[in-house]
Amino acid sequence: LAISLAAGVVVAAPTAESAVKVLHLANGEWPPYTGANLPGHGCDSQLVSEAFALAGIRVRYSFLPWARGMLLSKNGMVDGTIEWGDLPEYRRTHFISSQPLSRQQWVFFHRQDIEPDWRQLEGLRRLRIGLIIGYAYSDVFKTMRVQYPATFSEAASDVLNFKKLLNRRIDLFPMERAVGHYLLTTNFTAEQRAGVVFDPKPIAGFSPHLLLSRAVAGNEQVMQFFEQGVRQLHSSGRYRQIMAPCSPEGP
Repeated sequence: LAISLAAGVVVAAPTAESAVKVLHLANGEWPPYTGANLPGHGCDSQLVSEAFALAGIRVRYSFLPWARGMLLSKNGMVDGTIEWGDLPEYRRTHFISSQPLSRQQWVFFHRQDIEPDWRQLEGLRRLRIGLIIGYAYSDVFKTMRVQYPATFSEAASDVLNFKKLLNRRIDLFPMERAVGHYLLTTNFTAEQRAGVVFDPKPIAGFSPHLLLSRAVAGNEQVMQFFEQGVRQLHSSGRYRQIMAPCSPEGP
């Protein structure tokens, strides 16, 4: 039995002596979890690479806009893609890893001088909340945007929202906490960072997965090799080491 990968490699089915040589995956920018210029391409990318390496499989990433990466994966133009939720529409076109790559948490970032009580929607109504154009937010925000449209202000990027926060044009905005910490560290001075904190109580969680295209022959078996590799990384303690740079405070 031969497996033909989208990357153009044709090899025998993986065995202990013979394994897929290269797996081509679409990736995107979500530092510190994924990023073209990060060590190991980020924590989640590093996890995928090391799990496959245990089966003799080398991973090659193409960093693309998220929507394009998903389209290429659906069509079998790449072998798969990482950093996606486990959703029914993705299951129709992909094999999805049984365990998430990481456990991410969305929190509210805000200035030091305010203490928002976001647990009460009425309290949030009095604050200016920053959002990002094109992001998919939880149903709570969808409901609030209908009820209190003047409360929200959209920006083109998370960095712009941090600038608006520091300039008092918004009061708070939702962001994945490790990503927010990374953006603050890499784009703002220590003095500026000192004026921004996040509420430690999560608004919502996000658990990204590896997706392997159903359009690529042999991917169901390739996913089994990944699952086995992840289990080995957990049992050896290596998983915790890989994820250390993606804690909200960094490694």
